[in-house]
Amino acid sequence: MDDKKNLHIVATALEVFFKYGYKRVSMNDIAEAAGISRAGLYLYFKNKEEIFNAAIVHHGDILIEEIKKGLLLHNTTEEKMLYAFEVWAIRNFDVSQQSPEYKEITDSSYQFAREALDTSYAKLEALLASLLELSPAASNRIPPMRLAHLITGALRGYKSVANSSDELRHLIQDLLRIVSAGQ
Repeated sequence: MDDKKNLHIVATALEVFFKYGYKRVSMNDIAEAAGISRAGLYLYFKNKEEIFNAAIVHHGDILIEEIKKGLLLHNTTEEKMLYAFEVWAIRNFDVSQQSPEYKEITDSSYQFAREALDTSYAKLEALLASLLELSPAASNRIPPMRLAHLITGALRGYKSVANSSDELRHLIQDLLRIVSAGQ
């Protein structure tokens, strides 16, 4: 299959899911938005769940690329990690609180989408672990990959209890201070 066409379909589906949410979107809606026939869509994806999962991973990949490009503008490990969280979760947090459709992509509660969400978070964890490895405070107490996993796990919890992007930012800043002090 044509990778460019596949990417176009996934990117288009992501926009449609952000706008209408998983439940209100049909395969026909995605095909129409992508400018292909419904039958043509089925040549690329067997069902809506598969497209939704691909859209979640695609969204995560977009964020990871943005984070990588912006890391050079920050000096310390803590600043770089805060920037990563700013891009990944904080800047659109208020939008996700007001839009269940947006939240479906960033924090899907659908069981069938769990693997896609975990895949995206694993990519974030790998990026964070690479930052932690370069930290002057790095030690062997907790391996960087494990520490990155703990931090992203905390982020997932913080997103469920924070009431605003400011509160989420403060929670993450406090966590990063604890991590820096404990390393």
